[in-house]
Amino acid sequence: MDIRLIKFCVFVACITMSVNTFSQDLYRAEIGISGGGSSYIGDANSKLFNNMQFTYGAFVRYRIDTRFAVKAEFSRISKIVGPNNSFVNDTINVGDLCLEFNFFDLEHNPYKRNSRFFSPYIFVGAGMMTDLYIKQKRPEPFIPFGFGMKVKLAERWNLTAQWSNKLLLFSDNMENMPKYNNPQNLNGSNIFNNDLLSTLTIGVSYDFWEKKCNCLNNSY
Repeated sequence: MDIRLIKFCVFVACITMSVNTFSQDLYRAEIGISGGGSSYIGDANSKLFNNMQFTYGAFVRYRIDTRFAVKAEFSRISKIVGPNNSFVNDTINVGDLCLEFNFFDLEHNPYKRNSRFFSPYIFVGAGMMTDLYIKQKRPEPFIPFGFGMKVKLAERWNLTAQWSNKLLLFSDNMENMPKYNNPQNLNGSNIFNNDLLSTLTIGVSYDFWEKKCNCLNNSY
């Protein structure tokens, strides 16, 4: 075989690998779905991950840069169950907006020391939910916070595993129910005396909104 043909094939292969490597970092946003389990922590239950219930949702994430991102998510929890089925409420609706911080530069760039195809991250934000308690229709504000792991699966596909906690800000509608008071009658499960939803989810997302090309290889 002609040596020039071999060199040409090697050159094309290298260019193709280079394009595939950096093509994963050419998008500003991603859209995805998630699923997992949620549990209630409050006056009626103090055990983490007790009575886990199915949750599912969809989200959009905008990448500010390789470290910071903003995510908007809407999710539904099938129901909330207290100990021994003491109280049940079906279909909780949850919406939140969070700021995320990645511990590594989440991109495929072999020339950057802190660049990774995976990264642990933390987040905090604000949100609203309805139907957490029986006959509750008025939206209740909460503070979402937690941590997770992001992984670049392929050219435009991503995997996320996340543990989220949603802290209710106002009354939990159980303050006058002796059945759910703790032994000291403090009627609270944390220092804020408010209920908490703990959620474990796995999500898959797809990149979109292609960035403008620049010759300096600036990511953003």
